[in-house]
Amino acid sequence: MLWTEDLKRSEFLRMAVSGGALTTPMARWLVSPPADPPYGTHASRRVGIDDVDAIRATLRMFERLDHQFGGGHARSAAVQYLSDAVTPLLHGSYTDAIGRELFSVAAQFTYKTGAMAYDVGVHGLARRYFVQALSLAHASGDRPLGGKVLALMSHQANYLGEYQDAVDLARGAALGARGQATPRIRAMYAAMEARGLASIGDKRACLRMMKQAEMNFGQSAGADEPAWIEYFDEAELQDELAHCFTALRAPRDAERHANLALGESSGLHPRSRTFCRLSLATSYLDAGDLPRACDTAIEAVEAAGRIKSARVRRYVSVFDRRLDDFGRQRSITEFRERAQTLMATAS
Repeated sequence: MLWTEDLKRSEFLRMAVSGGALTTPMARWLVSPPADPPYGTHASRRVGIDDVDAIRATLRMFERLDHQFGGGHARSAAVQYLSDAVTPLLHGSYTDAIGRELFSVAAQFTYKTGAMAYDVGVHGLARRYFVQALSLAHASGDRPLGGKVLALMSHQANYLGEYQDAVDLARGAALGARGQATPRIRAMYAAMEARGLASIGDKRACLRMMKQAEMNFGQSAGADEPAWIEYFDEAELQDELAHCFTALRAPRDAERHANLALGESSGLHPRSRTFCRLSLATSYLDAGDLPRACDTAIEAVEAAGRIKSARVRRYVSVFDRRLDDFGRQRSITEFRERAQTLMATAS
């Protein structure tokens, strides 16, 4: 398994993987017939629902650690758990129903570990985890879950500047899960496509997909949604829309959605709130309100605390570079002094 090699700190696993290279696993997933139920090796280790529930509970713990402290805090421990606890179960024996549940939660654990690698800037490794997760999701028979993996790939591609790949991956997610994805899942797919379109600068298509995301999300009330999409709540949707409007240089709309996201979000997600505050700060900058932009950015870096996240540092750096256009200003000096101290602490 991938995580066994990761524990050995293989340099090969950390080599770059282009966004375009992900089209092959996406295409295979799209055209593959439904997978047969996973089958065990008839080993002496009999896997039951209690084993699956234990993995789910452990995954929830790692998700909380990731949201609060960044991907660098517990990624190594997550890899160790995959190797020590999950691998033996995958090679155990189980019924068809338990096998599907087991491979589903293994896929979720794998893409979360990949997301941690993405957060700390080890992008080639993250992409390999995502491809592994896509394979596990396919084996579980859960098409919307496979789409979730492609949506994560899309998010990362957009972050890396591979905007068309981001759009293609998000569209692949929606296409592959068509007829099976719930309203909230469809909203997430649409939001990822909108993010890529915003980065490309295709305003009309982006606005259309943002509207689609909002419409799908509005249909989710009372729907039977899987537990893994619970994170995509009102705050998450508004945050994605704020990022879209920031990329489109529409400061008033970006400000409105960022404030909605912050109003709905939980203090249990300081990294997400940091990203959102920096989007809000950028909206003020685009509107010409430099002091307010810097004050908001200071709030963002102070709230980030000791989060171990390369993405947080990059967001701060991108905002800092935007300030070069404003010359020497007291508010800029204050922000840079605070940011330098706090980011050094979190490194």
